[in-house]
Amino acid sequence: MKQWWNNLTLRERRLVLSGGLALLLISLYHSIWSPLQQHLQTSREQVQQLQQQLDWMHQQAPLLQKMKQVAPAKELHTDIASALSVSSQHYQIMLKRVQPQGDTTQVELDSLSFAKLLSWLDMLEQRYGITVRQIELQPTDTAGNVQIKRLLLGRDGE
Repeated sequence: MKQWWNNLTLRERRLVLSGGLALLLISLYHSIWSPLQQHLQTSREQVQQLQQQLDWMHQQAPLLQKMKQVAPAKELHTDIASALSVSSQHYQIMLKRVQPQGDTTQVELDSLSFAKLLSWLDMLEQRYGITVRQIELQPTDTAGNVQIKRLLLGRDGE
């Protein structure tokens, strides 16, 4: 290799060095810089989407506060399954499954609007004393709708 290098003219050596440098720069761009820029762009888009969801939830907060102000008498003696059945029909919410688990009840629902979910959960608390013990939500492709991945309901003192 050293002999080959020594046999090259000065112009050829410069050409080989500049080609090697160009090859090095191109490989660095494609292996480091380009993936980094793509990751940053994806992160920016995710932050923007999450910010929009947060803004929407902040817009829904007054609705939740308004619903909390209305406080009818609680029907604490109604069992949770019956309360869920009656209230879901009233709110036109499709219950997939209601599964009692000791002092709590796990509920499976179809996706629905976040505002309707909040309204229904607030009514359950205000009227029947049923509160959310655990909930996992996931946004859907439809704006304002959420997919309920896990909803665990119960009463205080049970």
